[in-house]
Amino acid sequence: MNKTFLAGIVATGTLVASQSALALTLYETTQDKVTFSGRIAAGSSFVDDVHDDHDPTNAGSRIRLIHEHNFKGGWSSIARAEWGFDPFYENGEDAHYKRLLYAGVSHDDYGTILVGKQYSLWYDMVGVWTDWFWYNGATAQGSFSGASSDGGFDGNGRPDNAISYKNSWGDWTLGVLYQTSRDDVPSSVGYSGNLTGLDRKYTAQGAAVYQPRDDLSLGLTYTHSDIDGELRGGDNTDENVDAALLGARWTPGNWYFALTAGEYHNLVRDGDFSGVENGDGIVDEARGYEGVALYNVKGQVPGTVQLYTGLNRLEDRDSDARNAFYLAGAAWMLFDDNLILALEQKFDDSKNVDDSDYSNDETDLLVRYNF
Repeated sequence: MNKTFLAGIVATGTLVASQSALALTLYETTQDKVTFSGRIAAGSSFVDDVHDDHDPTNAGSRIRLIHEHNFKGGWSSIARAEWGFDPFYENGEDAHYKRLLYAGVSHDDYGTILVGKQYSLWYDMVGVWTDWFWYNGATAQGSFSGASSDGGFDGNGRPDNAISYKNSWGDWTLGVLYQTSRDDVPSSVGYSGNLTGLDRKYTAQGAAVYQPRDDLSLGLTYTHSDIDGELRGGDNTDENVDAALLGARWTPGNWYFALTAGEYHNLVRDGDFSGVENGDGIVDEARGYEGVALYNVKGQVPGTVQLYTGLNRLEDRDSDARNAFYLAGAAWMLFDDNLILALEQKFDDSKNVDDSDYSNDETDLLVRYNF
């Protein structure tokens, strides 16, 4: 198989520490391989001054089926279907939904092409650098903002109806993505104010990563999504998304450091802040910062222990409102890093539009098993 392609695509958007999942091989020849894998995850939150039964809830459980094929001449292909589900039937059903559904080809010299619902270049090449908290995080990087919770409509998370191309030249990796039109906005979108619908014409996205040495990477990504909003009464309004994200990552030895900073126009919703109200329910200008510092403790106990800290800070540029927290956490990874036990303490620093506090600190527990 084309090792570079398969390692990059199969691991896309997941933590490096959890890449030894015990995938079940369903079929294998010298040219083809079909594997089944996934994870079961449960979490519980204890929020200060909030009464709750603290019952465990689903924390991103999923299953996936992957087919790989090796062609002659250095080409390889992959097809991936991945579904999220609730193994605990919290609402009386499995609540399954499509996370990924794509196919693609790759060559070490000519690059990688993917078609379908896939991870964006925004997230895959830059945003994932700061998505290292096991339970919290990714709230300020713009990947999973927008009209759908997975960033599929606006194109920054797991865009639907997309085609992407990525290749590396020396120290540089470059990528472009195009998303076709869509007007059936996901039902999960809660319209606000006068907005009754959205119509995406297209999304264009680009990303670049410069890696002068193995432990240092600098990245930039930009998204433009041409979107019209439909107002009550039939009039249309411009809801175009323009967003940019800068990132830096340094990984010396057992340490991991990463920082991202983003600027978002028409990407963040009012509901991400307390007290913000716009006529269309969409924030005109927002800014986000995410940072993580992590240390891997190895050889002291069975498995690996991670000690980490960081911040998420999403700001409304037109008021004092912000969605922000600082975090300290520890995780213990066992059985080839397939079993993860994590404890996180979140110190909330969120503000209303008038700069008053509305935050509640919380303690979060996570148990996850990769199979």
